[in-house]
Amino acid sequence: MRLLKKLYTALFLIFFSAIPLFADTELKLLGGFNLSLEKISKNSPGITAAFEFSPFSLFDNDSLFWSAGVSYSSIVAKKVTTLSLFDAQFSVGYNHKIMDTVSVGAEGLFGVWSAPKNVQKDFDGVSGLLFGLRAYGNYHFFPELTAGAYIGYKNYYCRPQPFAQNFELGLLLKYNFSRGIFGSSAVVPVEEEIQQGLLFPVFYSRYADHDFGSVTFVNNEKNAIRDVEVSVFIEQFMTNPDVCARFDVIEKGESFTAYLTAFLNENILNTLISQKADAKVTVTYRSLGKLMRTVQNVELTALSRNSMTWEDDRAAAAFISGRDASASAFARKVKSIVQGEIKDKRLENLYYGAALFGALKAYGMNYVVDPSSAFTDNVGTASIDFLKFPYQTLLYRGGDCDDLTILNCALFESLGIETALITVPGHIFMAFDSGLDDSQIALISDEIYIMENNKVWIPVEITLCQDSYYLAKKTAINEWKKFKGERELIPVREAWKEFKAVGIPESDVIIEMPIKSEIIDGLNKNKY
Repeated sequence: MRLLKKLYTALFLIFFSAIPLFADTELKLLGGFNLSLEKISKNSPGITAAFEFSPFSLFDNDSLFWSAGVSYSSIVAKKVTTLSLFDAQFSVGYNHKIMDTVSVGAEGLFGVWSAPKNVQKDFDGVSGLLFGLRAYGNYHFFPELTAGAYIGYKNYYCRPQPFAQNFELGLLLKYNFSRGIFGSSAVVPVEEEIQQGLLFPVFYSRYADHDFGSVTFVNNEKNAIRDVEVSVFIEQFMTNPDVCARFDVIEKGESFTAYLTAFLNENILNTLISQKADAKVTVTYRSLGKLMRTVQNVELTALSRNSMTWEDDRAAAAFISGRDASASAFARKVKSIVQGEIKDKRLENLYYGAALFGALKAYGMNYVVDPSSAFTDNVGTASIDFLKFPYQTLLYRGGDCDDLTILNCALFESLGIETALITVPGHIFMAFDSGLDDSQIALISDEIYIMENNKVWIPVEITLCQDSYYLAKKTAINEWKKFKGERELIPVREAWKEFKAVGIPESDVIIEMPIKSEIIDGLNKNKY
């Protein structure tokens, strides 16, 4: 008995010391019957409790394990009535997973046993060595819960012959502490494959279906996972998490990449300087029917709302908004003054073009080169450029070529006149729809126009805002002709389909408009 007590103590210490050391620690309960091979009167019940540890995985679906446990059973021995039989056992075994939910295993047992002294039954007690075998069939209900059946053989050996030999037959239940109480998700991110993108506030609506980064995860569960959903939540710019990826099944050991998309709200337009934004990426899935979750934080950078890259020239259209309060007020004021001067309704757009150019000149608009933010430096690259919204260019009375292009397009669009961006190597300017068709071209007094997209466009070199309107148009058409094969005309309304226009709430700033006589004089000097 002293030996048995020492073994019980050792088993207790082994269990609690082994939990942090092994990937899988399970409590195993077995209950069933001992089918005696000796001359005893009847079969007897038995129960076993053991702690099982699985430190090694083999061949992907297989694992080695060892366990330590104790058993109790009753036995009817020769010449005495029913006796209690205790044993302490160690085992080494092998598990093979047939499929995610079904596995089989076998183990070899060794240890010591004892039948305590019983004075009433005139039994002096006996003990000895134990050895045997077991085979299992398991069904995995959840990652931490397994049930099954077993069959085995035990030899309670003592000299000169075994005290008893039994076949075992019964049911088992396992609880995995590593996956239950102490466990967590085994779907983990691949750190070197986390792509941390930049957030451009002006494109916030675009991120609903265009990614701003990606995270790759790997399924380290012992089985395939199902109903996988990946969601994103950026607290500063979102109200609720958004699902950005779904997968029906991810096999064991398989990796999967979630491209991060989200419905961002307009709060991001309040970003005046670059700042960090933490995206919480959550993966939920079912592992053997159990809902599991893993969370990965991805640090993003939200740039200022004036930031953009020229990887796609169409992106500048996001800054062109007919809802820009200052630009809209400026254009409507000009229209209200000159609409009575229009002699031929067919030339309406041409009148407004001349009047807007003259009004900006009278207002004091200037071309100002920004050496730290120039289209020529960033064209076709991922370099960050700083673009002004229309109201900002009006407020500062100046800007570089992209700023002036954005402002002029916004003025025309607020009047319902279609515009286009024109890009040539190292430069951007604009054009507006003349409103004429090809049969009416003769109404234009010169040949300063572009026929594209079934429209007659009037190009304007907006950097010549303090020169003559004719020179601005003539220079623009020369640039267009010079860069044949390298030029592009991008209708703003087409670009808006990909890059929606953004309106800034505080764009309603006070603009000191030119007086009526200056606007009329500008129109007369800039005859269409």
